[in-house]
Formats: sequence, structure tokens, C-alpha cells
Amino acid sequence: MKYRVSLLPESRKKQINARNTIAKIRAVSLSVLAVLVAFAVVVVIVGLYANSQLKEVKKLDQQCITEIEKLSSYRDIHAALQERINLFDKIQVKEPALYNFIYDWSKIDHPGVSVEKIDCINWKTDRLCTITGSCNSRSEYLAYEESLRKIEGVTSVSCVGYQTNVGAGEGSVATFTISIAVSGGTPVVEATTAVATTEATTAAQ
Repeated sequence: MKYRVSLLPESRKKQINARNTIAKIRAVSLSVLAVLVAFAVVVVIVGLYANSQLKEVKKLDQQCITEIEKLSSYRDIHAALQERINLFDKIQVKEPALYNFIYDWSKIDHPGVSVEKIDCINWKTDRLCTITGSCNSRSEYLAYEESLRKIEGVTSVSCVGYQTNVGAGEGSVATFTISIAVSGGTPVVEATTAVATTEATTAAQ
């Protein structure tokens, strides 16, 4: 058997052992520091990526807000068109002459005049149409009335009612009702006449 015998003094041995211990601690510390640096680098990279993604999300969010605002304006336009369609749908008589009259009427430029209701219930027999609305001045009303007279087929335009709202503030200052007569129309055929005609035809056969 071989034995190692150190001839160094005891103090020297302690110094060497202490130096070795410090070297080991330093190596461990460097390893830990390297791990912490690597972790910090990963955190920074992840933070940069997260910030870039956040910017993209904010950009998309702003685009969505812009599109929603555009859709809101389209919704208002659709509501206005739907209101005009509903006005046409209220007319129950399905007759080309009526649609032609409504088409010509809708093309009238009437600044300051707001039409609230158009009633053509007696159109098929009497060719009568009543318009109710409001205006800001008498001159605007007269200009609108004159425009109605220029519609093809209109035989008369009569003012049924005109009332000025004194002290109404901003907006409409007068309300009016106009009766319009158009050429044409067919007399009402009584049901009894139709039945009698049918019976006479049957008897003749």
C-alpha cells in the first residue's frame, strides 16, 4: 500500500483548501449568474414580442372601431331608405299610375319642407291624394305647392289647411295639409251589379 504524506505545514494546507473552496463557490456563482442572465434575456425577448403583439391588437381594435362607425352611418342611411319604403308600402292600391305619381312626387326638391304623411286611400276611384307636412316659411310652402302642380297628370292642388306655430322655437314653424287631384280614376262597381251580370250571363248560356 502507498500512503501520501504531506510535508506542508498545517496553515498552508488550510490556505489551499480555502482556495479550492472559493474556486468551487466562484464556479457555482458564475453558473447561477449565467442562468440568471439567460433568463433575463428570455424575459426581455418575451416582453418585446408581447409589446409588438399588443401594438397589433390595438391597431386591429382601432380598425374595428372605424368600421363600426362606418356601419353606423350605413345604418342611418338604411333607416332613411326603409322609412321611404314603408311610406310606399302604406299605399295599398297596386296600380301603375299610382306608382308613377309617387315616383314623380319623390323627385321633387323641397328645401325647408318636411312631408310627414301621404294618404292615397281614394286613389283608385277619385285619384285624390292628401299630403301632410311642415315647413319653415310660407314662401317654402308656396314653392312646394307650385312643384306639385308641375307633376304630370295633376289637375288641381288645394291647400286644405295651413297653420303657423307661433313661438315654436327652432325647427318647423308651420304645418300644412294639401289635397291633390290627378286625372283618371275608375268608378266603383257595385257588387250587386256584378252578381246580376253573372246571373244574366249564366241564364243566356
